[in-house]
Amino acid sequence: MKTKKLLTFAALVSIISGCGSASRENFHQEFSNQIEKIIYYASLAGNSHNTQPWYVYVESDSVLFIKADFSRKLQIVDPDARGLFISLGAFIENLELAAGSLGYKAEVKITAKHKNDSNVATIYLSESQKNGYNLSQIENRRTLRTPFHNTEISKDHLNNLIDNSSSEIFYFSSSSEEGKYIAEQTLAAYTQQAQDDQAKQELANWMRFSNSDVEKHRDGLTTSGMGITGFGGFFVRNFYKPEDSMKDSFIKTGIEKTKEQIENCGGWLVIIQNEDSPESWIKTGRLYQRLNLVCRDLMIGFHPMNQMIEEENFEEKANERLSQSGVIQFIARVGYVDEYPPANSVRRSVKEIIR
Repeated sequence: MKTKKLLTFAALVSIISGCGSASRENFHQEFSNQIEKIIYYASLAGNSHNTQPWYVYVESDSVLFIKADFSRKLQIVDPDARGLFISLGAFIENLELAAGSLGYKAEVKITAKHKNDSNVATIYLSESQKNGYNLSQIENRRTLRTPFHNTEISKDHLNNLIDNSSSEIFYFSSSSEEGKYIAEQTLAAYTQQAQDDQAKQELANWMRFSNSDVEKHRDGLTTSGMGITGFGGFFVRNFYKPEDSMKDSFIKTGIEKTKEQIENCGGWLVIIQNEDSPESWIKTGRLYQRLNLVCRDLMIGFHPMNQMIEEENFEEKANERLSQSGVIQFIARVGYVDEYPPANSVRRSVKEIIR
């Protein structure tokens, strides 16, 4: 008589471990020259939904034109393109850092004049001494969506993050009245956004659950990038479709996870600018990228959570409450962590970015 053999727990773990989410390490990048290498490191910048809304026109070895790819714009949650230009600002910050490390001086001229302007910036490169910047800092930068310690960020670390003369970057501890307000409003705004049909469909368009989708697109939100690991990650990769992210059960899980995140952090970093314009958004993106890079070195988890300013009915009240002068452009949850997993957010080939 034949009997069916059940998989042991160890065997099941082995199978799951061998079927991990496709991530950046699965895609080898080759470079024909230093310019391609600089652009690759620029592309490792943080950006909304990992849409990677950029391309570069290389006129020569000394002149690059940074362009906005509006086909990758989030039409529902980012109607004014603020998030798109912030992402491009992060790209430009990485580009300048990478250029300096590889022996070039990068002079940046911002050219974007309005929210629909695809001409973002002109970069003038000239050979220079290498500045010693460690490119592994860019490679290791990542968003962390795990719970953080509730310990407030130390004064010494805040001094590393925020210049004393800065009038643009503010820290609110999680125990402060402002910090409690941000946490409460972030959860409420996330819940509203998560239940909006158009926002749900837009999010689903950027979901890359299966490894085949990751390999095909090399952008968007992957299971590993969203922090869905272990058996949960295995199950989602193999049995979920992007449209499943619109189901009530998935939305409920997202709200519960967001509640856990906002209840477990050391505080919030907020960037405020004097005006709403592409130039101020690009500047915000550069500041955001610098903060993220420094947080990684200090073992401080960094998690952009901009829902409060993406939802119009929340944004006006938030500016009244938190911004005495200016406009809130960016919000991030921060807090100490015991470990920083490797960066795993996928990127398109540099050959595709260059036009």
